[in-house]
Amino acid sequence: MPKFFSMKRIAFLLSLFILSLLVPAAAQNPLKNTTTPEKPEFLRDRLFVDVFHTFWMGAPKETNIYKKLQPGFNVGLMFDIKQNKKAPFSFGLGVGFTYYTQYSDALFKKDADGVLRMYTLPDSSFRHKMNYFSCNIPLELRYRHQKSGFKVSLGVRIGLIAEISERYNGTNIDDPTADKWNYKVFKLPNKTKYNFDVYMRMGWKYFSVYYSYQLTPVFEKGLGPNMAPMSLGFTFTLF
Repeated sequence: MPKFFSMKRIAFLLSLFILSLLVPAAAQNPLKNTTTPEKPEFLRDRLFVDVFHTFWMGAPKETNIYKKLQPGFNVGLMFDIKQNKKAPFSFGLGVGFTYYTQYSDALFKKDADGVLRMYTLPDSSFRHKMNYFSCNIPLELRYRHQKSGFKVSLGVRIGLIAEISERYNGTNIDDPTADKWNYKVFKLPNKTKYNFDVYMRMGWKYFSVYYSYQLTPVFEKGLGPNMAPMSLGFTFTLF
């Protein structure tokens, strides 16, 4: 090997190159005062999961919706927008996905006028479920007390109703003596395109109580049941 490319010279040049990378990095991150270290901000609430029970407000009173458990969940990814790291307030903006269920003794049917109605089933030998999917953009105002971990957030959520489907397995209501019905309707008619919700979370560190209410109806006005979900549950913040 030529003298110019000796191992000692290569090691020396490589050391200079690594040192040239480390010096600017050290200049950009000067050592802080060790006598008063700044406490790191670890409660960022970036990824969260809401698990809740839904109360279907405005549903027909003759249905048996209110006596059943209506589980659902909401998953969201939030970006914390904070001007001052020491200030307790910040804004959150992100994307989310919401899933509602509705178990009831009422079947959805479209009448001759094109209106979607809920018809109470004659007996209990059935399984009926409505699924409601929504993709949304949440925007919220946040308060976070760093020392104690207490936090509150108030927000609004604008969403696109992706799908409202129905699953039924039970008696043929048109002819009870005929074979049972077992079907799924992937797209119920007359749904609204968008939803607008208000919500609140209040808790400590990675756990919160969750409440939300949808201000817009699930179905178009005059073309379906005038109902909207109101949910109460818990929030788990993953990181």
